[in-house]
Amino acid sequence: MKFWNSPDHRIADTEHSTLTFDDGQVLVLADWQVTEDAPDADGRVWARLRGWAANTTGGGVLGDPYILAVEAGPAQLVRAYLRGRAPLADLPVHVDVKAVGGPHPGTWDHPGYLCTVSWLARRVDHDGRPVPETEVGLTRWTDPATGREHDLTIAHLPEGQAYNPLGFTWRHFGRWHLGVPLLHPVWGDHRTPAHGLDHGSPITDGHWVPATEAPAAADLAAARNNR
Repeated sequence: MKFWNSPDHRIADTEHSTLTFDDGQVLVLADWQVTEDAPDADGRVWARLRGWAANTTGGGVLGDPYILAVEAGPAQLVRAYLRGRAPLADLPVHVDVKAVGGPHPGTWDHPGYLCTVSWLARRVDHDGRPVPETEVGLTRWTDPATGREHDLTIAHLPEGQAYNPLGFTWRHFGRWHLGVPLLHPVWGDHRTPAHGLDHGSPITDGHWVPATEAPAAADLAAARNNR
């Protein structure tokens, strides 16, 4: 990618990629790059396609904000054409968007939304041989140490914490560590982790309860006020 921390950053003359999702949404990424992480503790290699959103709408002013073509969070990628590489097709992915902004007054030819689309590329052993994936995609998991079953599709809270719709809950985004699913903090009704996918807590750390079973913060406050 071009060095972008400059007043004259441009994407018009860079390589563009068009991504199509199963809900019909289309994202165009400019000045894209594809990278891979080193294998994690379980041998999973996560890949990332990163680029600048080139098909935003809106004027970026009060009453006419910029609007992204896709929503951040889990998604199903139908196809992504990448010149010089094999196309990506039929992949469960995670879309993350970071608004890095730009100089003021604006001199860029784009609003400055850096998008990252990540997916599981493969799983390998210590010698690089393929290993079948048996965990990513599971909707339920049983802790072998306790026999307790966890629903990986719902929001969780630490036991004893009240539920606040504007506060944090913890959700599973398909990431694991040493055979244990990870939970990531999510703010309010957002669909992507507040601190990124690289910072998760094992579901075996502490005691988690479904958010639907936690007391509502508003109800606790009302009860205190009525005493």
